Amino acid sequence: MGLDEAGRGAVLGPLIVAAVAIPAEKEGLLQEVGARDSKTISRRNRRRILRALWAEGARGRVAVIPPERIDEESLTVLELRAMAWLIRRSQPGRVVLDPPVGPRAIPQFLSALSAEAGFPRERLEAFPQADKKSPVVSAASILAKVVRDGYIQVLRRSFGDIGWGYPGEEKVQKFLRHWVEEHQDLPPICRRRWRSVQSFCFPKLQDDI
Repeated sequence: MGLDEAGRGAVLGPLIVAAVAIPAEKEGLLQEVGARDSKTISRRNRRRILRALWAEGARGRVAVIPPERIDEESLTVLELRAMAWLIRRSQPGRVVLDPPVGPRAIPQFLSALSAEAGFPRERLEAFPQADKKSPVVSAASILAKVVRDGYIQVLRRSFGDIGWGYPGEEKVQKFLRHWVEEHQDLPPICRRRWRSVQSFCFPKLQDDI
């Protein structure tokens, strides 16, 4: 089973942690149907690849973490708990993941994940850029992005065109400026605790601080 996330760096919408599992004897088919680094795949092709993965016997689950939960705890803790939940629900034989921590912190993270999930430490594997190097993690990354895109499209029905929720997007910046001007507050779909969001939307307040 592979684990990865989508939306860690976003300011709007949820963080999605996804798991994709496939029988060990079919793992080699993942690359054949297109499982690779999801950032190199168009949104339309991600959905097509998922359908092909499901046809080969892969199955997936996701954990959805809304902005208000992200405001309460660190992203690393939230991802660890989500990964542990996915492992407990899926009961895989082996897990490979793209860790949400730096290389030096990986052993400690895996030990904590093992304890939280009640899963043997020796059956957990993590390494940087696993979404590029491990096809099963690539598959999880694709699932996470497809699900998050779906959530963003639903949010657009209520809030208008908010882009894809990342702070570097002009549409996101425009939406936040207009919302704050009209409501004197951040929108409910925004991660409020992030200092970058606060300074972007309330520069005068930050100057006073």
